[in-house]
Amino acid sequence: MAGLDTLCYCISLLTAGCLAHLFPISTAHDRPVHLIALALTACSFALPGISKALPRLFHPAESRHEDYTALPLDDLGYVNRKPDPAETPSTHPRHNGKVRISVLVAAVSVVCVRLELYRRISMATECTIDSIEVFLPFLLAVYDAVRSQRARRLQEEERPDSSAYDALRATLRAHVLRPRTRYLIPMFLVSYGCYRILYLWDPVTSTYICPLVTGEGRIVPAMQVAALVLDLCLVITVYESSPKQDGKGLSPRRCVVLWSTVMIATAIVWSVVGVIVYIYMPEHRAWLSLLEPPLNFGDLMAITGHVLLFCLLCISSLHCIMVYGVAEMSLHLTAVMTMIPGLEFIWLHKSPFPPIPAFATTLSFFLVFFGRWSYHRIQQALGERDRSKPSRHMLLFIFLCVLLFPAWSKKSYVHFHPIDLLIYDAKIHHEEYLKALGNTTSLSETVTQYKQKYNRNPPPGFDVWFEYAKNRSALIVDEFDQIYEDLLPFRAIPPADLRRQTWEMVSNPWNEISGITIRSGKALVQENVLPTHRWMLEGVAVLINSFAQYLPDMDLAFNLNDESRVAVPYNDITFLREKGRSADESGRSGWSQDRAAGWLPIPEHEFTQTVFRDMSFRNTFRQYGSVGCSPSSLARRAPHISSHSHICGSCVRPHSIGQFVANWSDAADVCHQPDMADLHGFYLSPAAFKTSHQLMPVFSQSKPHGYNDILYPSAWNYMDKVVYAPSEEKGTRGQDDYHSSFPDLPFEQKENTLFWRGATSEGVSSGNGVWRGMTRQRLVHMANNITTSSHDRFTILLPNPSDHKKYKYQVLPGPAVKELGLKPDIAIVDRIARCGGVDCHDQESEVHLVPPTDFQAHWRYRYLFDLDGAGFSGRFLPFLQSRSVPFKTALFREWYDSRLTAWLHFVPQDSRLHGVWSTLAYFAGVNGTMFGQSIWWKPHLREAEIIAEAGREWAGKVLRKDDMELYFFRLLLEWGRLTDDRRDELGFDL
Repeated sequence: MAGLDTLCYCISLLTAGCLAHLFPISTAHDRPVHLIALALTACSFALPGISKALPRLFHPAESRHEDYTALPLDDLGYVNRKPDPAETPSTHPRHNGKVRISVLVAAVSVVCVRLELYRRISMATECTIDSIEVFLPFLLAVYDAVRSQRARRLQEEERPDSSAYDALRATLRAHVLRPRTRYLIPMFLVSYGCYRILYLWDPVTSTYICPLVTGEGRIVPAMQVAALVLDLCLVITVYESSPKQDGKGLSPRRCVVLWSTVMIATAIVWSVVGVIVYIYMPEHRAWLSLLEPPLNFGDLMAITGHVLLFCLLCISSLHCIMVYGVAEMSLHLTAVMTMIPGLEFIWLHKSPFPPIPAFATTLSFFLVFFGRWSYHRIQQALGERDRSKPSRHMLLFIFLCVLLFPAWSKKSYVHFHPIDLLIYDAKIHHEEYLKALGNTTSLSETVTQYKQKYNRNPPPGFDVWFEYAKNRSALIVDEFDQIYEDLLPFRAIPPADLRRQTWEMVSNPWNEISGITIRSGKALVQENVLPTHRWMLEGVAVLINSFAQYLPDMDLAFNLNDESRVAVPYNDITFLREKGRSADESGRSGWSQDRAAGWLPIPEHEFTQTVFRDMSFRNTFRQYGSVGCSPSSLARRAPHISSHSHICGSCVRPHSIGQFVANWSDAADVCHQPDMADLHGFYLSPAAFKTSHQLMPVFSQSKPHGYNDILYPSAWNYMDKVVYAPSEEKGTRGQDDYHSSFPDLPFEQKENTLFWRGATSEGVSSGNGVWRGMTRQRLVHMANNITTSSHDRFTILLPNPSDHKKYKYQVLPGPAVKELGLKPDIAIVDRIARCGGVDCHDQESEVHLVPPTDFQAHWRYRYLFDLDGAGFSGRFLPFLQSRSVPFKTALFREWYDSRLTAWLHFVPQDSRLHGVWSTLAYFAGVNGTMFGQSIWWKPHLREAEIIAEAGREWAGKVLRKDDMELYFFRLLLEWGRLTDDRRDELGFDL
């Protein structure tokens, strides 16, 4: 049996460790009730099955640990029964406990309520405090001391030659081993050490909103306390009911029956609740029926694995509780389930961010180790445990030191500020980009460059396009890789099919896709366009008509919504791209004759067939946002990673240096960022989302990574819907002058403030609280709702107080933003838009609302924040044209993204917004107090002004309206070739 005990002990710890490792990526985040109910059902059948297969599994051996059980409690239902002195072991019946209905009902109720608390807590992890569940071992020790333990009489051998050491030893034994509270200190050390380990995550607190107005900042922690109390009651009941060596408790068979019944009854109760909710609350039907988000084969395998681990944990732990006691098992399980994620955190975060104080971290882990060691030493001193070799503890200590090595070797400071390095690298990158630009005066060189890059001849009319570019002083004539990437998969689709798909999309108004017809060198908007969006199509027609005389006849399908429309699964798009590359053929012929005949007219009656599916008002990340990612990517392997409480380090690391975005292109790649599912309105709850998994020729103004729309320059910017138009300065720089005029003053004369105004247009929050994760609301909340709550902490990189030549990340409470002298002016304009139910009131009460502001008032401030809405931001180009520095975070990318260099033309920001304060502190400077001490840091105004001027100058060279025309002109020449039946014969050559 000793071998069986050891095996169960190892299985219990291993399964607990596996669950702790898998929990951050567990499907429990999506469906906690489904998963646990399924696990309870499986375990309810596994328990009696394993008890029959291994009859001795739940029979505590009398020969083991005869002198001690961790919680030697009385029979279930006889807690106050006093033992009869006349009762002898021979007259005491073994396993005479009976399963009482009241106990069964109470246990089922406790488990059901505990599951509901878990469900509610998991839905609002942004409002949780550091888990107090780790104090369960200590509470069990308190219960043990009050309920079971007795003061020990220790006999010390009196020796005439006893030394001071012997006297000290006797004193310690008297004060440590004798009292009934002997196990409280070791258990407290373990619990407190585990609690301190949880502080490792403090520097990476998420910006996900825990609203003050809803009171969840108080309610959720209260639920955590209630959950701890229920766990304590449940664990005590488990031990009370388990068979014991002294014959008390239930018989093994009745014990198995009790907990199998509790588990299956709990699963039935929740199934009934689910049916009732399904019938009377239709809004939850998709979630309850496993349709939203949908489960794939990988999810089913993960759920099966979780269920298996849960069953193994329950069975092995129940056996170990009977053998080793409930207190000891709670000690080991708590330590394992806390230390494993903590050690993973240390090994995954070896850079200075996030800061991991070596001393505090080491102390936390050593408290757990010392608490466990003390617990065992007390047991050994009292004869309750066999003495283990000291070398075992020494080996465990050495192993722990090895695991903690990254925390000791990690530097807590940096010798240079990452922004200095990023600015330098940006200059080098841009210089190399300039060198790679083609000769804008030589058609032959441009044609040669085209052939080398794309392995085919340019399309017909390329010479006209080149002359057009030359006449408009175009700086870029070679770098059009975005067009190549957008159109590459369409080369795998026959021209006739492309024309048919275009006709089908624009013939059905429900698609919210309208067309422009180009005939005889003129672009016209088709008649069935939605009236609300006619201005947009008319603006596009104006843009096209600047060069339409050189285009062949064709029809184009334009997306009328801000949101993107085409998301092709990874395997399909990879096949299409490979097929498109193999079809890189071209000749020297011109356009085919009578191309207009290949394009069908809009039918008189609406065409009702569609490949698009309406997914508005629901989370779209897993079904559409990440389907274009490789199956080996993090977004596909671990789609359940959440950023409600803490930032996902593995999601940020690939594109960042510390808190700062180092690779602007990769920062938009959601394939390594599954947490983006909860951090942008486009994924959380788009207002208009009609999307297809089939590749369709849809022209859109912007798109996120993984979408296959064809990008084109937006009419929003071309038609000057938002324009950079500062007025002349009048008089002095007084407050009244700014209300009457909006000059764009030199950079040093602007206010040292980060400024943003906007609407809640990112997505729809219709009573489900998803607004808490939307980027715009998070930015406004973190700038204005500055409290001392543990949810409002931030990490900022500042000069090291002891050595100003070094920089150190500091974890500060929310109010420290104002104390440092940082001045954000960030607010929602006028009212809350795109909301419903209670979310309208909650947002109005939570976020900062101000009256509308004239757009030209932006030029008053040095730093301008730019964020996506439901699609791209139309303000970014005016921001670039100004003398201010744009701070930009963007999920959507546009036609010009490859032309701009982050940290040279603008300041990039991660969508998680965790680096905003550090970036602002670098540029705007710090003048305030930190931890009660004065702190001053000179602002980097020179670096900021260089970025402002570089962006302004470069935008004036490559982001003009002429450049929009040139991009669209070249795009439509390429598209004209793709839609020609003789496309493999078409091309231009000298």
